[in-house]
Order: sequence, then structure tokens, then C-alpha cells
Amino acid sequence: MRCQILALALGVSLLSGIASADAPPSTPPASTPPASSGPDAIRLSPQGFLPTGQPTPLMSLLDQIGIGRPLENANIRLFGHIEGSYTYNFINPAKDLNVGRVFDLPNNQVLLNQLDFNIERTIDLTQHRFDIGGRVELLYGSDSRFIHSNGLFDDDDFFHGPDNQFDIPQLYVDFAIPLGNGIRVRAGKFLFFKQIDPSASVFYSHSFSFGAALPFTLTGVTGFYPITKQLSIEAGISRGWDQSINDNNGAINGLFRIRNDVSDQLSLSLAAICGPELDNDNSHYRTTLDFTVSYAPCDCLTLMLDGVLGTQARTSPPGDANWYGVSVYAVYRINDYLSLGGRGEWYRDEQGFTTALPQTLYEATIGLTITPFPKDPVGANFRIRPEFRADYSSQRFFDALSRHDQYTVALDAIFDF
Repeated sequence: MRCQILALALGVSLLSGIASADAPPSTPPASTPPASSGPDAIRLSPQGFLPTGQPTPLMSLLDQIGIGRPLENANIRLFGHIEGSYTYNFINPAKDLNVGRVFDLPNNQVLLNQLDFNIERTIDLTQHRFDIGGRVELLYGSDSRFIHSNGLFDDDDFFHGPDNQFDIPQLYVDFAIPLGNGIRVRAGKFLFFKQIDPSASVFYSHSFSFGAALPFTLTGVTGFYPITKQLSIEAGISRGWDQSINDNNGAINGLFRIRNDVSDQLSLSLAAICGPELDNDNSHYRTTLDFTVSYAPCDCLTLMLDGVLGTQARTSPPGDANWYGVSVYAVYRINDYLSLGGRGEWYRDEQGFTTALPQTLYEATIGLTITPFPKDPVGANFRIRPEFRADYSSQRFFDALSRHDQYTVALDAIFDF
């Protein structure tokens, strides 16, 4: 019922946008924050890494049949992407599982990771008027097995159900309220810490902290306010980590993010979430912080640091659980065809709460982003990303708890449409 109500509200907002399609298009909603700024979120850096300033192939196609421009004038976008991949583990792990990974957990298997489609109407707080927008994101593929929320398509998962599954990662309504610099109220299911869009990360594989330290989706209400053009805050409540239709304990949590784009080169972000998360327990709180720094000294180079810190209160031995880690990234844009990226990570799970084993994890990844047709309006949306990654644990964590290390090569291909 909640999803039906949200879908109806979003449909009303889209229809209202089309009804005003003859009005001049508003400026891009610069006051709208990124969907997430947590581990691996480095989407718009370095400059030119992704095609900008041009319509997506789907919107261009719709424009040819006469409906693209009215949609754009109404701030409505239809877009998506498709991603496929292959990972090979040199240690030939037991049950072909790359332990510790997320979307690249299966070894030696060709995957249709994501076939993703979005309908979105953006709101522009700089217009200082009441407005309604929102987003519906539909996802099919192998990655859906890892992100189901409680009560929504969660009868299947990685171990039960088909390889390719369906999910709705995002379904929300946005309200623009003309108070002060403008307030955006978002209600529904949304991403806050993590981006599942493969283009949001330089690499196909994700850091340990991406998979273990933070929730994928939240269902709740947030308010976003741009204090200045550079400084913004967002805060709200949700039903809990990856909860949606059902709730594992009937409690809510609080979340916030403050972001400061200090300059065109430097951006800082601090996000947090706190509340009861254990099943049938609304008195023991989980608190997690995520701090991100992104610095681009020049158009061809982007550096990023991401730090996470989490704790879960518990009464039973071994007591409170703690996890924390740091990831560093560097991306160098060689030319329009090629970018080189590197990532190093240290992640500590003291009681084994997030990785099932008390341990310290290390990983190093190096990879390329190849854009074979950067000058072509359609071809520029196609990218190939080969990578090599080495993982190490202080415990025998890999290959059915028999090895300290594992080594993989992977390749994925993405087309944004």
C-alpha cells in the first residue's frame, strides 16, 4: 500500500510537470544534493569522466518523435543503464565465491549486473516556488540479489531464487517548499550513503566498507536545505537499515548529512545514521559515521578519501561491536579515451559484526576506464573497465576460511542510455 501511495503521488507530480511543459525550462537544480556521497561515490570526477551537457540517448530518441523536448521542459528525464561483467579469481576459491565482495561475489561467471530504468522529475529550489517531483528506479539483474529491503522482493536473495532478480531501489516524492533558500522534502525509499549505479564508482568492484559498513537503501523522510551555494544540510528519519514495507523492530532512526563544496576543487561531506537496528530490539542503538573528502587539483586528477566508523550496542558477549576503515582513491584522466584509477583500503572489524569474522582487511585495486567513442554523442556513454585487485585479511577469511589472501581480475562494460 505504501508503494502504491508513493507511485500515485509521483504520477501526479509527473503529470503536473507535463501540463506545464510549454513554460520555459528552469535552470538545472544546482541546489539538489547528490544521491549519496559515501564509499566509492566519485561519479563526477575528474571533469569529463562522463559525458555532460548533452541529452542521454533515450531522451534524444524521444526528441526525434516529438516528446523529448516537452519532457525536458517539464524537468522530466527518462534514463538508465545496462552493465555486464566477468570476474576471475586466481586462487580458484571454494564454491566459486569471491568472499568479502558485493556485486562481484560470483567467480568465473558472466553476469548481467544491472538493467536499470529511471523516471525522474527534478525540482529546482532556486525558483523559489512550490513544486513536486520524484523518482522511480527499476532494476533487474544479478546485483538486485544483494540490495532487497525488508518486505520488498526479499523472498529471493543470493542463495535463494534466480541469478537475475527485480528490485525497486528508489521510489520517492520530492516537495519544493519556498522558505528561505528553499527546502526540499523527500519521502519514500531512497539511496543516502551508497550509489549502486556502476557509473558512480571508478571501479567495478567495491570497497569492503561499501559492502559491510553502511546500509544500501532507506525508507523515510528527509529535509534538505542549502545554507549557501557551497554549504548544505540534510536530515531526517527512516525505518532503519534496508527496511521498507516491513520493519524488523518497529523503531525509527535519525540521519543527517552536511556537505561543503569549499571550492571547485575541494568538497567535504559528513553523514551519520543512528538508531535501533537489531531484530526485535529497539533499545540497543547502532551509530555510523561516514566522512568523505574529494580534491581535484586539476581537471585531469581527482583524489578522494573516505572514512567510516560504526558501533553497535549489545548486551550479550562479546559486548559492543565496532568497525572502522579508510579508503583512498586516485583517478587520472589520461585523455578522452582513457582514465587510470587506483584504490587502497584498510578496514577493521573488531568483533566480526559486519564481516562474520574479527579481522583487519586490506585491498588494493588498479584499473582503467576505456571510452572507445568519446566524440560520438551515443558512443560516449559506453565504457569498459578492466581491473586487478588484491585482498588480504589478518585471518584465514578467503577460500572457505583457508587463506589470508585472494587475487582477482575483472572486466565490466556499461552503457548509459
